[in-house]
Amino acid sequence: MVLKRQGFFIYLCAMIRFVYLFFLSFALLLLFGCGDSSSTSTKTTFYPWEKTLRTHIESMQTRAVHKTVLLDGSKEIQTRKDVDWAQEFALFLEADLNKPAFETSYDNLSDDGFFWYSLKVGQNLPVKKFFMEVDGLGQPSKVEIEISQKNFLFETKKHLHMNFTDGQVETYSIDGTQQMRWGKPTHYNLMGVLLPK
Repeated sequence: MVLKRQGFFIYLCAMIRFVYLFFLSFALLLLFGCGDSSSTSTKTTFYPWEKTLRTHIESMQTRAVHKTVLLDGSKEIQTRKDVDWAQEFALFLEADLNKPAFETSYDNLSDDGFFWYSLKVGQNLPVKKFFMEVDGLGQPSKVEIEISQKNFLFETKKHLHMNFTDGQVETYSIDGTQQMRWGKPTHYNLMGVLLPK
């Protein structure tokens, strides 16, 4: 009788171990399986602005720019050939709306010939408006972006513009104001004109 109980107890422990390992394996399979599929799939809700601009940046590596910078009344003009375009266009790249947290935060007012996204009432994200006109071939011809942020320490407002000719970036500008809570506002304006190759 004791041997039968011991045998049953061993059998029961083996079954419990088997069931435990089965469910653990199943849970790990679900966990890693779902993780892989979600990381490889990317959903594009809005115009793929970052992807488009990065394609332009790759073709602009040999382009020079004539740049004018105004900062609180002082003016600096320069022509540069060694431009890090990804850094130069950092604010433009950051304005891409295809981020998971942004998916339901914008009204889509787009129509034939333009893409227009406006931040919904009650949402608090930096990009307030993204507007892009496209030509007959669907290439960008003009882009306007409004960005603003406000917190306890400072408030910033930026208006970004970019113009294209035959699908190529020709001019861009950033007009901005930044004000610290206990200071005077700083106004700056950057205007860039790409020079022929």
